[in-house]
Amino acid sequence: MAGHSRWKTLQANRLAETGEAAEHPDYEQAGRDLRLGDQLRAIRRSRNLTQKEVAERARISQPALSRIELGGGVPDIETLQRLGRAMGVRFRIIVGDENAEQEESLLVNLTSRACRRGLRGGRPGRSPAAGTGAR
Repeated sequence: MAGHSRWKTLQANRLAETGEAAEHPDYEQAGRDLRLGDQLRAIRRSRNLTQKEVAERARISQPALSRIELGGGVPDIETLQRLGRAMGVRFRIIVGDENAEQEESLLVNLTSRACRRGLRGGRPGRSPAAGTGAR
């Protein structure tokens, strides 16, 4: 993976300026965003795909894919699913406490309208599983 040496330099300089010994949570999140982007780029390149090809297949813009690969934010789960489908891979996404002693499997099928609505917030006061009938 390409890595982000410039980011690490900027982070180290900022921490030295502020005199903070511990990392700020924003730095940790930015680091996770950068690692995700590096991973997605490596997968895309390993399959000899261009950003344009993946973006078209995933129904997102090429600049949006570029931003994701450069660590400009984490896409929602549905977009990750479309990116995986566009590159011919299935992603395993780990959610929760990285230091937890117990790990549980949770399969989320994003083809269900109710599930997609629940992941996006849905209607207030309704559970994601409620109201799967036609409207």
